[in-house]
Parts: sequence; structure tokens; C-alpha cells
Amino acid sequence: MDAATPVVELKQITKRFPGIVANDSISLKLHKGEILALLGENGAGKSTLMNIVFGLYQPEEGSIEVKGKPVVIDSPNKAIELGIGMVHQHFKLVQPFTVTENIILGMEPKKMGARIDYKTSVAKIKQLSDQYGLKVNPNAKIHDISVGMQQRVEILKTLYRGADILIFDEPTAVLTPQEIGELMVIMKRLVAEGKSIILITHKLKEIMQISDTVTIIRRGKVIDTLKTAETNPNELAEKMVGRSVTFKVDKQASVPKEIVLDVKNLVSKNKEGISVLSGLNLQVRAGEILGIAGVDGNGQSELIEAITGLRKVDSGIIEVRGKDTTNKNPRHVTESGVSHIPEDRHKHGWY
Repeated sequence: MDAATPVVELKQITKRFPGIVANDSISLKLHKGEILALLGENGAGKSTLMNIVFGLYQPEEGSIEVKGKPVVIDSPNKAIELGIGMVHQHFKLVQPFTVTENIILGMEPKKMGARIDYKTSVAKIKQLSDQYGLKVNPNAKIHDISVGMQQRVEILKTLYRGADILIFDEPTAVLTPQEIGELMVIMKRLVAEGKSIILITHKLKEIMQISDTVTIIRRGKVIDTLKTAETNPNELAEKMVGRSVTFKVDKQASVPKEIVLDVKNLVSKNKEGISVLSGLNLQVRAGEILGIAGVDGNGQSELIEAITGLRKVDSGIIEVRGKDTTNKNPRHVTESGVSHIPEDRHKHGWY
């Protein structure tokens, strides 16, 4: 393949749903070793377009070329065969399975007839994990690892299947700031190894940090394609929404009132008997936003679980508006006026 030939080229792609044109004659190019950001508001048509590239949807009009050759991508299996992988915003993982079982699902290596060769699979996954700095434990259960680590498993799934063109759909939506930074490092390492990436996002800061080129989509149409080094967040924002925008927020100083949440000497241990909360104290007042910062795994999730009734505590007191809610069930806590937007809204969004 000639160096100037795009690894993926979309030509006049159009996709319609009842009452709406999701993609309207969209054309774009992705080159080898490039990170192309696909920028647009929610509903602009970004994910629909990439679902076409991955074979989940078929366009009504237009064509796709992969490495200079016209192709028809009529299924995800065809996309994988062409070296295209997709890391979905909502992960496609089986929670009770191990990392290895999820990655090899559907293409399990066999030995001596029908037996699955797990040893070879684990070795290959570990080699890929080390090569790209993913630091994933092949034997860990999915339900025991963080959301950020689950995303890395999804990345490994694409690499295990031989993908050299990776699509990331809103990858930072569920990540902590630290995990976002780590993902940026991983993406840079991937392109350094010759991979090419399409990044779906509406976060301007991340685009400026990581991408080489940015294509802006608004209401299903391509507005512009720019070199990231030659643009700025203001220009991108205006093209994305179609009007002038300001990043300045006028914010008045808060005037906290009475205590609405009081956590006193909270202690909680995990299944191994190790303290995850050790004599923790905090107060939240009416009219106040309290931030809790820390490296992943230092008790933030356990604290929220304890406050919302999802985790039993060994000692200490939790009071909501002066009433003891310690070790009460989630319904009782909710009826006390406490709401919970979980880290993984699909796994924990319903009690």
C-alpha cells in the first residue's frame, strides 16, 4: 500500500432512519499512524458513522475503501477480517468471565480436539498487554476490575483479533482524570506501533491533546476537517455548535448552610478483611459541592457505596439531615433524600 493511500476512506456515506438523515453524504480519510478525532455534539451522527465502518449498520448511499480497496462491510466479522476493531462506549463484556475468557470468546484456540488452549491464550494476552502498556491481569474476573481496566480489556480484544484500525467511541465518558491520562498514553503507544485511530468525542481538551486531525460533524454533515495543530478550542466549538461560544463561567462564592450529610469515624473492610475506609470523617453542607479526589482504589467507591447503602460498614456513623442511615438499605437511603449516579450506570444504575 502506498504511504499516501488512506487506511480507511469514506466516500459520500448517507444513512437514514425514519424521519431523520443521520449521516448526509459524509466523506473522510484516515491515514496510517494517525489519530483522527470525530467531533460533534450528542446526536450529530458520529457513532452512527462509525457503526457503519464496523459493519453494525449499512449505508443507503456511498462507499468505503480500506487500504485503497473498495469493500462492503456487512457485519462486524467482516470489519474484523479487514483489521478494524471498535471499543464501544458501553462495553461488551461478560461480567462473570475472566479477562482471557472475554477476549477469546468466539475464537477460542483449541488443542487435542475440543479442549480450549487457555495457556496459549493467556500468554498471548499478557504479551499484548505488556507491548502496549495496558497492565491487564489475564486471570482477573471482569466484575472485580475497574471501569478503566474493563476498557483496556476491550482494547485488548481488538488487538487480539489483529486490528490495526481502532475506533474509540466516547472512550473517556466513564473514566477518571487519571484514567484519561493513562488512556492518552496508551493511544500514543498504539499509533507509535503503526496503528491508526478514529476517536469519537465532543471534548475539546482531549482533541487538542491527542489528535492529529479533526473532522467536525453537525446535524449529520461534515462541517470541516482541520489539522489539530492549526486550530484551537474556540474555533472547534464554534464549528461544532454553529455559533459563537464562551468558556468563561461567572461563578459566585458559595454560602454553605446547615450540615446535610455527616460521616463520622467510618470503618469498612473488604472481603479479605483489609480496611478500605479507616476512621473517615467528612461533612457536606446545603448549597455546597464537595469533591473527593484520589488515585483509583483508595476507597472513593467504597465510601459512596457505604453512604448509599450498597456496602455495610464495620463501625462509624452516617447521618443524613441528622437521621442515622448507617447500614440502612438503598431504598431507605434514597427515601432520606440521597441520590446516586454510579460510576458504571449500566451495571449499578438500578437497585
